[in-house]
Amino acid sequence: MPISTLMKLGPFTFSIETAAFNQLQRAWSFDWSEQKRLGTIPQLQYTGEGQQTINLSGSVFPGQYGAIDTVAQMAQLGRQGRPLLLIAGTGDLLNYWSITNVEQTNSYLDQYGQPRKIDFSLSIRYYGDHYEVSNETGR
Repeated sequence: MPISTLMKLGPFTFSIETAAFNQLQRAWSFDWSEQKRLGTIPQLQYTGEGQQTINLSGSVFPGQYGAIDTVAQMAQLGRQGRPLLLIAGTGDLLNYWSITNVEQTNSYLDQYGQPRKIDFSLSIRYYGDHYEVSNETGR
């Protein structure tokens, strides 16, 4: 069965067969600085774009769709401390992003305490359009 890729974050593939997200929330922020003015109220001055963030949430069903360690794989990527290339399922390059948070909730436990359903949430923050590996740290 071919894998239908929803998105790739570095080596990790989000798909129906592995880790399907059912919600993608993207946010952009914009920075404004307050400029004080003599004898009147302060005025705002646009200083540029702020941060972009993406929050993904979805579910894994070990044994059917995804593995019991799928969310742990996401967390391991975050522990590496380096930005990852984000590619949409359409093939669009979305540049480099950094994992800032991974959450896991287990439910429908079997008689051995293994979850039949694992809900996850992944938060990433925009890093930039390029990433250079440092020779000193390997990151």
